[in-house]
Amino acid sequence: MSSYEGLAAMTNMVSSDLGPVYGPGINSAISEAVSRKIIESFDPQVADSKYNETEQLPEYIEAMIPHQVWRKTIYRLSERHPGSTMLSAALQHIADQGYQAEMMSLSSAPLHTHIFYSLLAECLENMSPANEENIHQKLEELITAVCRREQTYLVARYIFHGVQQKLGAKAAGIRRIDDELETYMLDNYKRPQLAINIQLLLSGLVVGGGNSAVDAAASIIQEEYAATGDVASLYNEYHGAVVSGKLAPPVDILRNGCVLHSIIEQVFGHLWDTTVQKMRPELANKYIWLIAYAALCSNEPIDEVTKDKLQQLVVQLKEVCQGLSIHPIQTQIYQAVPKILEWISVPILARVVLLWIRDVGTYDNFTYYDTYFTSSEVPVLLLLLEEIAYRHPLLKPLVFSAYKDGFESQVPGFSPEKQLRLQKIIINRIALLAQLDYALPVIDYFAAKKEQIDESVMVYFLHRLLAQFEAPYPAEFLVPVLELINFTIDGVKAAKEKEIVYIRGFLASIDNEQARLLCAALPDEASVTSTLAD
Repeated sequence: MSSYEGLAAMTNMVSSDLGPVYGPGINSAISEAVSRKIIESFDPQVADSKYNETEQLPEYIEAMIPHQVWRKTIYRLSERHPGSTMLSAALQHIADQGYQAEMMSLSSAPLHTHIFYSLLAECLENMSPANEENIHQKLEELITAVCRREQTYLVARYIFHGVQQKLGAKAAGIRRIDDELETYMLDNYKRPQLAINIQLLLSGLVVGGGNSAVDAAASIIQEEYAATGDVASLYNEYHGAVVSGKLAPPVDILRNGCVLHSIIEQVFGHLWDTTVQKMRPELANKYIWLIAYAALCSNEPIDEVTKDKLQQLVVQLKEVCQGLSIHPIQTQIYQAVPKILEWISVPILARVVLLWIRDVGTYDNFTYYDTYFTSSEVPVLLLLLEEIAYRHPLLKPLVFSAYKDGFESQVPGFSPEKQLRLQKIIINRIALLAQLDYALPVIDYFAAKKEQIDESVMVYFLHRLLAQFEAPYPAEFLVPVLELINFTIDGVKAAKEKEIVYIRGFLASIDNEQARLLCAALPDEASVTSTLAD
């Protein structure tokens, strides 16, 4: 404060006078008013000058830290004065006291290096138990801490790159996090040049530095299109290195999500996109070879065994390109199933087949389902998707997207009953996907769509989902499922006993008031059986 105004005594007096009249809520209002006054009056130059003399935090800062309302005041001051030495020290002290989680949302926290490293370590520690079903939720804290500023993004990528170099094949988890950060930057900030420049810098390369592979990759990322000239440059660099025995450019360039996806779309896109024309074989061969190299090779020199495996994968990719029919009839699909089951044992081939399956199911307003779906048989496309999810955990998000396409379809030739039957058959596959460590994204989807989903379908989903799991249930599973049951309780009460039994068991296993009330609202088994008998 510029001079003493008796604000502390005045605040205490007002609080004691108004508290009995307005209740405890008045304290929050007074605290907010005092906080605003502190922020308005704070002079960072004076505070820094006093701090630099003693290198000790003022006593009033020490007194504020145990109280959340005053910690928030310090956070707001740091946002307004990010260069303040005293506030930087205060943030570090707050972090040392164990309040890192509160600081995740601060845009100023990553500016202070010592705090940023603590936040990064905390984020990674929180992510250690993550799996495929919750990795994106766990990543939110990390993204908040890392992706707000170019400097912190670069530092985090540099750290992850170093860890990968040291751990080698054991660094799969860190590599996944690294890829997710890059994807987030590309998708949300629309700055592909930043992401590729950092990726290349970490590999010891620079855009515009005379390396044609680097410039070609940067061009593909920038344009989101694998032009023939760029692919030819990449092929000449990588294939030429294999033939000559020289060291190839880093394979990370090819494995960049934008680069690899664009190459796949160009050579295989005619199978699922009518705007993409089929390539001439001599040109397609270069695209296919690059895909195989990205999928199989590392930054180590290629030996003869790896060369043989590379050639085998090239042959398989060509078989897929030639063997999958464009918008096939049912007979063609059945004839291709043995070969497809062989192909999808390889991750990159499974990805191509998955994209093809999505198109077959959705093409021309779901003609496939309109023509071939019967209530007595599970569509072969859904069974293939299930097999892909089982073999390749990283492809589960794409499999789920394909399931959602069919679930949300409105097939023109279907009666309402037949449409509901299709949805229930797809729910059976989705429930099995949930069992493969993918329950949370499935539950989140149905929670978001609950207003649009038929009540009987929602009850069926709950029945099939809960049939896959047993108590005890983790909170992240329990809470949203409980909310779904509460939302559709009228439908649950009207359902058949075979659909209620798992829901009843779920509610009976939960020790809270809402679960007990919902369980009590359900008809007991005897009354349901009696009603059916009548």
